[in-house]
Amino acid sequence: MSVRVFVVDDHEIFRSGVRWELGRDLEIVGDAGTVEDAVSGIASAEPDVVLLDVHMPGGGGRAVIDAVR
Repeated sequence: MSVRVFVVDDHEIFRSGVRWELGRDLEIVGDAGTVEDAVSGIASAEPDVVLLDVHMPGGGGRAVIDAVR
């Protein structure tokens, strides 16, 4: 069984690189570039792990954690 990962970062190039690099060994179940998209995507995908950007417009990783709880 593969670890299911959701990637959150406001820079598409970073998300693309992470998907490419981690996707060889882990299952990337989604990604988002905003807090709002991250919260809805995490709820839908139900990943095992969320890789969060700390500094994003709209609150960053902390806002995502607070909303998902």
